[in-house]
Amino acid sequence: MKNYDLIVIGTGSGMNYVNSIIDSNTELKIAVIDKDEPGGICLTRGCIPSKLLLYPAELVRELETAPLFGIKLEIKDIDFRMIMERMRRRIGEDIDMIREGLTGNSYLDYYPEAAEFISPYTLKVGEETLHSEMIFLCTGSRPAIPPVKGLEEIGYLTSDTVLELEECPKSLAILGGSYIGAEYGHFFSAMGAEVTVIGRNSYFLPQEEPEISELARIKMSEYMRIVTNHEAIEVRKENNGQKTVIAKDRNSGEETKVTVDEILVATG
Repeated sequence: MKNYDLIVIGTGSGMNYVNSIIDSNTELKIAVIDKDEPGGICLTRGCIPSKLLLYPAELVRELETAPLFGIKLEIKDIDFRMIMERMRRRIGEDIDMIREGLTGNSYLDYYPEAAEFISPYTLKVGEETLHSEMIFLCTGSRPAIPPVKGLEEIGYLTSDTVLELEECPKSLAILGGSYIGAEYGHFFSAMGAEVTVIGRNSYFLPQEEPEISELARIKMSEYMRIVTNHEAIEVRKENNGQKTVIAKDRNSGEETKVTVDEILVATG
């Protein structure tokens, strides 16, 4: 058994604690554990990958305004595969850099393994048994999947798996009208997909001030369909392979159907 003064599970925000502790006391024996790629959710499948995708979307929308300034141009083609590969390459470079920093850090031991509690303060990590009186669980979050009839059977994308796409779907339904849905709606609509965003809240981007929310809805409705105050209740598979989302108005109960190639769950 190996004894540590501190064990941290997770290499995302958990490393903030580790760095500050090392700065204050370099004599402590520290272990850092992460079964996934180092860097945490924000780097590997969260805010940073999404921002790398939003930039080309912004370029597309900016170029579309060129005629307003007397500049005539045409976007002949969008290489979706190249955009995705660029995002993954940049993320991979950062992951490799963090991995090098962890493996070469003389102030800690890095375990790229899954951790399991086998008793209080004791972990099984690969073939090793680790013990510490102080264990930080900094394992992040995972996508929340709503209990929609047929969704699990038919299949869907999440903010994790969407980063693995090689081809842009021709049509996409996004379940969730908050910032994740807005970001990916912006990206995929700029890439040429026909996008429908379905949100439960009566406001698009409900965490924003109502005036900001309405301005965003008006602007983004130029490029995609935004349906608010609706809850997805069922997903069906069509004979041609497409997927139909049935959503119900939370006030009137009236149903709306949207048939698409892919469904992205972005409910949190």
